[in-house]
Amino acid sequence: MKFPHLCQCNTLAPVCRAAKFCPYFFHRWRACADGTPVVKTTKTIAISALKGKTMKFQNFLTIAASTAFLAACGGGGGSSTTSTAPVTSTTSYALQTSYKSFVASGYTKSFTISGTCSGSGNVAVSPATTASVFEGVNGFSSTSTITGSFTNCTPASFAQSGTSYYDTNYVPLGHNSVGVSYGVYLTAPTIPTTVKVGDTGTIGTRTKYTDSTKVTPSGMSVMSYIVEADTTSSAIVNLIDKSYNAAGTLTSTEQDRYRITAANTLTPVSVDIQYANGSTAHLVWTFN
Repeated sequence: MKFPHLCQCNTLAPVCRAAKFCPYFFHRWRACADGTPVVKTTKTIAISALKGKTMKFQNFLTIAASTAFLAACGGGGGSSTTSTAPVTSTTSYALQTSYKSFVASGYTKSFTISGTCSGSGNVAVSPATTASVFEGVNGFSSTSTITGSFTNCTPASFAQSGTSYYDTNYVPLGHNSVGVSYGVYLTAPTIPTTVKVGDTGTIGTRTKYTDSTKVTPSGMSVMSYIVEADTTSSAIVNLIDKSYNAAGTLTSTEQDRYRITAANTLTPVSVDIQYANGSTAHLVWTFN
């Protein structure tokens, strides 16, 4: 739901230099442009800045995303808000129609944070209705803002925003966090027309740079999806984003889960980020 893509590093302390928070496609945490992972120090993680993490659908479907899009994660059942076992629906869901409505409408959600860090926050994604031009393509843009606080990590609070861009059919074009991160889909991502439980596929690859000049590459994000069981009348669309640094090393895997219904609605459920490349940090956002 990877809520635009933000990232910033602390240049004052080597131990914290690589730490960063990133919301994107729905929303996500990411390693910094140099590819260094978040560093765990004693009992907390020094997160020098919170950004670059938007839930994917809102940066693709970007809260995040988009979503930040975006948890009680785990298997397909982990995304359900009840304690009962997930049910495999046989319904085909109109993902493309649901996604367009979701992006065009925007949303505001609160969430709790668990895992390596604990806390809470809020994400607000504006409707993608502002006429914009991105990489020479006419379309719409949407801004995402994330605020929150930690009880056991530093800094104690965070706030960040970014912008995601779409063409006139709401196909994602990329994102821009001025002075922090710039991402472009060199090939248009593919959003399935319909999906059902058990479906999997590739969405696309976003090439990332340090800024809009595109002089310095900072890596790429490869996005895919799997549709998980939920209830007899809904399913969970799990957007998976694998982020790599400029050297091609995996730095994090983010899973943004959204509930889809036969009424063509998409609702952010959770964001699950597992860092790699020397870091064992694991962060989970559960949307209320």
